[in-house]
Amino acid sequence: MSPDRPPDPDAVRRVLLVRPRFIGDVCLTLPALEAVRAACPSARIAYVVERPAAPLLEGDPRVEELIVAEPGGGARAGAGLAARLRRFAPEVAIDFFCNPRTVLWAFLSGARVRVGYPNKGWRSALYTHHVRPRTLSATGFHLASLAALGWPERAGAPRLHVGAAARAEAERELEALGVPPGARCVGFHPGARWMTRRWDPANFAALAERFLAHDREGVALVTGGPDDAGIVAGVIERLGRRRARAVVGWPLARFVALQERCRAFVCGDTGPLHTAVAAGTPTLGLISRNRPAMFFPYAEADGHRAYYARVECSPCHRDVCNDLRCLKRLTVEGAWGLLEGMLGRKE
Repeated sequence: MSPDRPPDPDAVRRVLLVRPRFIGDVCLTLPALEAVRAACPSARIAYVVERPAAPLLEGDPRVEELIVAEPGGGARAGAGLAARLRRFAPEVAIDFFCNPRTVLWAFLSGARVRVGYPNKGWRSALYTHHVRPRTLSATGFHLASLAALGWPERAGAPRLHVGAAARAEAERELEALGVPPGARCVGFHPGARWMTRRWDPANFAALAERFLAHDREGVALVTGGPDDAGIVAGVIERLGRRRARAVVGWPLARFVALQERCRAFVCGDTGPLHTAVAAGTPTLGLISRNRPAMFFPYAEADGHRAYYARVECSPCHRDVCNDLRCLKRLTVEGAWGLLEGMLGRKE
C-alpha cells in the first residue's frame, strides 16, 4: 500500500484509531468510527484510549481491539504500548488528537498511511495525509479524516454501546436508592470542571422543581463525579429527598447506562453532555462559552436542544472568567421551556 495515494478501503485489513481523552471528545469521534466501520467492513479496528475513558468502548462490537494507555505512563509503559501497536500492525492509522504522544503512537505502529493535522511542526511531518476540515461541527471535524483518505464520510449521531450488564447494574443501584422500576427519571448534572461551564446549582434545583411539579410521578436524578459531591448534596437539599436522588461517583459504564435510562438529561458543556447524547437520551445542553454548532452538533429531530445566549464576548475559550454573562443569561424559565417540550415528545 503506497502512502502516496489514498488506500482502497476494500483492501484495508487493519485500522488504528487514536483518541486518548476526554470522555466527551471520545464520543465526538464515534461517527468517524462508524464511518470507518462502514467503509472497511472486512477490517479489524483497534482504538487507543487512556484508561479513564476506556469503559466507553469496552465491549463495543465496532472495535475488535481496545488498546488502553496509562495517563502519564513512563518509558516502560510507552515501550509496551508501542510493542502492542506493532503487533496489531495497522495499515492505516488515524490520529484524532495529534499531540506529541499520539503522533508517535501512530508512527511507531508501523502504519504506512497515517492521518493527522497540518501546521503542527514536526508532528505534521510524521503524517502521510493531512486533514483539512471545512466545518464547525466537532463530529464533522473528525469525519474529515476519512475525506483525507478519499473514503466516504457517513455523518451520523454518536452512539455508545451500552451493555446488558451495565444496564442491570444501573437498575439494581437505582432500586437500592429507592427509585421504583419504570419510574420516569430526568437527569440533572450540575458539575463541570471549569467555572465557565457551570450553571448555578440553584438554577439546576429550580429546574428540577419545575420537572417534579410537571410530573407528579417523576424522579429527579442529580448526578456528579466524586468531586461534585458537595454540589449534588446542595441541589438535593433544596429539592428534598422524596422524589430526588443523588447519584455520585458511579463507574463510567454504569453512569452511561443510567443516562440511557433517563427520559431526558440536562447538563452543561462538559463530558456527560456527550455521553448522554451517545446513550440515545434527549439531551438539553446548557452551552455557555462555546457555540453549539461546534460542540453540540446534535439534531433536534433526535430530541436534543441547545440553550445558548449569544453574548457580546462569545464564543471564547476561557476556562476562568469574572463576568460569566454567557451563563447568567441562561434562565430557569428558558431552560424549562425547552425541557418541557422535550418531555412532551411522544415516546
